[in-house]
Amino acid sequence: MARKVYVEIVAKKKGCMLCDLALAILEEIAPEFEPGVLTWEVVDMGAREGLLRHEELARLCGRKPAVPSIVINEKIAFDHIPEMGDLTEAVQQAWKESPGRAPT
Repeated sequence: MARKVYVEIVAKKKGCMLCDLALAILEEIAPEFEPGVLTWEVVDMGAREGLLRHEELARLCGRKPAVPSIVINEKIAFDHIPEMGDLTEAVQQAWKESPGRAPT
């Protein structure tokens, strides 16, 4: 199976300015990867599903991700929304380290 990178943007609510910035960065770098390799989702802390996922991420990561933050392949990558170069580098590194399976 191909290596995958799954990015979760932990945000206070969908549509926040920092969340939109992170989404724009991911959309910009997505063409650098084969289709389906880089996927992302917003963990909306204003919704029940987002709160439940945040709790699950806390268990998986060993601590609660900050709001806002970036989680890549179920590991906290940033406790803030990073600059484009930093996020691009983190995604590329996660792809290199990916064991060839989708995160659980």
